Amino acid sequence: MLTLPAAAPSQRGPPKREAVATTLKLLAVDDDAPSAELIVRVAERCGHEAFATSDPRGVINLVNALRPDVIAMDLSMPHIDAIELFTLLAAHKYAGQLIIVSGQDESSLRTAQRAAQTMGPNKPHVHQKPLNFQAMRQTLNIELAIKGR
Repeated sequence: MLTLPAAAPSQRGPPKREAVATTLKLLAVDDDAPSAELIVRVAERCGHEAFATSDPRGVINLVNALRPDVIAMDLSMPHIDAIELFTLLAAHKYAGQLIIVSGQDESSLRTAQRAAQTMGPNKPHVHQKPLNFQAMRQTLNIELAIKGR
């Protein structure tokens, strides 16, 4: 039998949520389901409502149903890549924020950021994998929730 030490008082119970000025609704889109779920967990720990999908083909239906304030998406996905998804979102007049989350090199991320910006009103935020949790929390809580979507 394996016995684990008791958690310190500060580690007991559910994780504490960080206070934010505005609660966001986030949709994470990544063909790697654990990656999408990781973004959801970060958003939820920040006090936001979050959903995930690993199939980018249904994103427009989800956007219409959920009306997310923020979409976090991977660049390289089968069936529909992020650039095609930017085009679809623009055609459906999505006016929310975008967060590009990818393991691609910095140059590819910036190229995708510029492409997305030409299709929509907002400059997308960019995060490179492996995900820096502190930087993602800052984007969600400060850049988007407090400064305004």
